[in-house]
Amino acid sequence: MISAGPRHNIVIHPEDAPDLQPLPNWENSVGCCGPSGDSGLNRACPCGARVATLAADCWGPYELHLDAKRVYGYDPS
Repeated sequence: MISAGPRHNIVIHPEDAPDLQPLPNWENSVGCCGPSGDSGLNRACPCGARVATLAADCWGPYELHLDAKRVYGYDPS
């Protein structure tokens, strides 16, 4: 399967990042049934940092793209 978003992003299921919130006034969340993901970053951490793009419109995939330039993995070991 090929992701709908930019290359090198980390793609996860939207429910795997429940703390990410829409931007104020639903900025960049245009779509008919949900955000299409075509307008760029549209999800932020609780601190307000824009870190991801949710693609969840009725005509495309349902996936969350974490911007590889803004997030990193954490290894608790």
